[in-house]
Amino acid sequence: MKRITLILVAVLTMGLTSVFAQKGAASFTGTITSKTTCSGTTDPNIIAQINGESTQMVCGNRTKMVQVQEGGLGIIQISNGDTKMAYVILDIPGMGKYYIETSGDSIAKGMEKMKTDYKYTGEKKTVAGYECEKVVASMVNLETDEETETIMYVSKDINPGSEINFASHPGLVGFPLITEQHRDINGENITIVSEAVTITPSKKIKPVEFLLPTDAKDIHTNPDLMKMLGMGGGDDDDDE
Repeated sequence: MKRITLILVAVLTMGLTSVFAQKGAASFTGTITSKTTCSGTTDPNIIAQINGESTQMVCGNRTKMVQVQEGGLGIIQISNGDTKMAYVILDIPGMGKYYIETSGDSIAKGMEKMKTDYKYTGEKKTVAGYECEKVVASMVNLETDEETETIMYVSKDINPGSEINFASHPGLVGFPLITEQHRDINGENITIVSEAVTITPSKKIKPVEFLLPTDAKDIHTNPDLMKMLGMGGGDDDDDE
């Protein structure tokens, strides 16, 4: 359970570091490589799961990232800001592909219990050749009053709208090239920083590459897998 939880943390973290860029254009097609590092822990398992580089394909408001974890577990993330649909596909050796679907409506419903504020500070920084503005995102849980903060450097020259951010930062205008978060993982206060390092435009990437794989099954068809991922409840969830 701990290993799978760390994998999902890494997936969510990578999902929060999507980068879209092409100077002077609202729509970009190409690949983006970003580097993620963490500090505040000496746990080799956490470091191995979070630290590293990822390459993502982008086509307009569509994004796709493919990762291969230790043991051959494949993780595919697909997001479409036009249709407001996002998918995480788990390609599990010996079991096949299973997808977790998230809609913009479900995200909006979940956000009803949260208060989010984006403060554009006016502070500038150049990231991977693009001018960015520092934004401090504050999120307050209205039920518990718990507050979390994320620091981002966003460029409105990369994507001037908010559609591309529907799954990671709903309502954010401009897209982050740097994201800094603080997470409590296994009782440790860990700082996770993701930063774009290279951006390569390419006309070879087509919208068809961002479709849900036809051989992927809805994860709800496999209750045992849901239970293993902590999505289905049960007594075994406490057995970590």
